Amino acid sequence: MSIPVPPRPSGYRLGSGDAPIQIEVFIDLECPFSKKGWSTMSALANQSGDRLQPAIAGRPIAITALPAILCDHRQSWDLTKALAKVAGADGPRGWQFISHLYQHQQTFSGDAFNSKTRQELFDLIEQLITAFDPNLPAAEVVKASSSDDGAIASQAKASIRYAISQGVWSTPTFVVNGSQVPQLESSATVSDWHEFLASLD
Repeated sequence: MSIPVPPRPSGYRLGSGDAPIQIEVFIDLECPFSKKGWSTMSALANQSGDRLQPAIAGRPIAITALPAILCDHRQSWDLTKALAKVAGADGPRGWQFISHLYQHQQTFSGDAFNSKTRQELFDLIEQLITAFDPNLPAAEVVKASSSDDGAIASQAKASIRYAISQGVWSTPTFVVNGSQVPQLESSATVSDWHEFLASLD
C-alpha cells in the first residue's frame, strides 16, 4: 500500500523556508528530554527579538518542530492529533500549543497515566485546550482529534512518517540543513547552538 503524500510540509515552522539555516527538531510530547530540548529551541527562536523571523547574529534561521512518537509513550498519539487540530497549518500557534503542553507534561506523562484510561486522557486534553484558548470549542476539538482515521489523524501520521524516513529513533533529534547533528542533544545550551551554527559560516 502506498503512503499518501501530505498536502503540505509536515511540522510547525518559525521563520522562512528560504532561510539559509533550516533546523528541524523531532520531538515527542511525552518525552522529558524533548521538553528539555524544547526549552533551548524556544530560547534560540527568541534570540532576535522577532520569533516569527528568528535569526542568529543577523543570519536568518528557520526552526521546524516535528512531532514523532516513541513506542513507549502511549499518550503522545492523541496529544499529537490534538496539536494538529488546534494548530492546523499555523506554525507559530503550533509552537505556542507545544509549549503549553510541555508546561503541563507532568499531568499526562509516565506514572501520571499508568492506571488511567484513554477517555480520561481525552478529558485532560479538553481541559488543556480550554486553558490554552478559552475561545476554542475544546469538546469539539477533542471529538475531531479522537479518531484514528480522517484528516487530523493523517496530518499527525505525516509528521511521524517523515521522522521515520529521516531515520529518527529517539527524541529530541536535531537536523540542520538535512543532516542530523548527534553532538547536539537535549542538554545542549543556546551557547552550544551559537557555536555550532557559527562553525557553518
